Amino acid sequence: MVKLEGLHVVTGAFGYTGRWIAHHLLKQGAQVRTLTNSIGRDDPFNGKVEVHRYDFDNRKKLVESLKGVSVLYNTYWVRYTVEGQGFAHALAVKNSKKLFLAAKEAGVGKIVHISVANPDKAPGWAYFRGKIIVEDFLKKTGVPYSIIRPTLLYGRRQDVLVNNITWMLRRFPLFGMFGDGKYPVQPIYVDDVAKIAIDQGQLTENALVDATGPDIFEYKEFLDILSKGMGRKNIYIPIPDWLTLMVGQFMGLLLQDIVITEAEIRGLKQGLMASSEEPLGTTSFEEWAKGNGENLGRHYRNDIKTRKYVK
Repeated sequence: MVKLEGLHVVTGAFGYTGRWIAHHLLKQGAQVRTLTNSIGRDDPFNGKVEVHRYDFDNRKKLVESLKGVSVLYNTYWVRYTVEGQGFAHALAVKNSKKLFLAAKEAGVGKIVHISVANPDKAPGWAYFRGKIIVEDFLKKTGVPYSIIRPTLLYGRRQDVLVNNITWMLRRFPLFGMFGDGKYPVQPIYVDDVAKIAIDQGQLTENALVDATGPDIFEYKEFLDILSKGMGRKNIYIPIPDWLTLMVGQFMGLLLQDIVITEAEIRGLKQGLMASSEEPLGTTSFEEWAKGNGENLGRHYRNDIKTRKYVK
């Protein structure tokens, strides 16, 4: 394992992807700092990560927090828009631009930006359109960069989407499936994404890479792997998008959460969660499901309650 030199900054190290980037950086001996809005959240690093609050509206302070940094790993984004509560794609775009400009002014050596798979294939949707705008802006800053486009992340306790799918599979023998379930899914383990990000941070050239797992499944097969891993036997019922959203909204009211978004449904059905590039991830989703089935879906993970977005 290569020992890393210098100061490395991870945005959102108390969250999901950023947490595991930070963990792997620490394993490689790096000095790690995080920019976060989750001050006061339980510290998974036992004080080994220096903590700074996001302050997008204070340029001087933001620049100061990035001085002397070798690599900035940016995982900052919002999953959905909820007006008036700081949950907005437009706000995420605005804040990302501020972060990149501050990184340039501070002299950051490289930016590794976590984006999403295939945003160019869905340019009309707010979530994906924002991703493209941020990617293009980063390219024009002049700061060396790597853009990483993960497909569907899974694994570890902080996982929301796959965890909550398993929570429903465990509780509902009849499971509503988006359409016919024949669209491709290429899930990638979150630790694999972290390792890809760190490897990219050590490269001098600019890069844009897809981060995918080694196997591609049809969505129905993906569900079946999870179901079998838990020792369940579910029956999948194809349902139209409008009904999926209606059921999702009803579940959201019960759980006080946003269970599924239209962009997530459309992205899955259009095959955006798979790639034609050579896979960089090595962890087998099927083996992971078999090995972790006993614990999958035991608890619902409420996204709204665990996330704190910057306003």
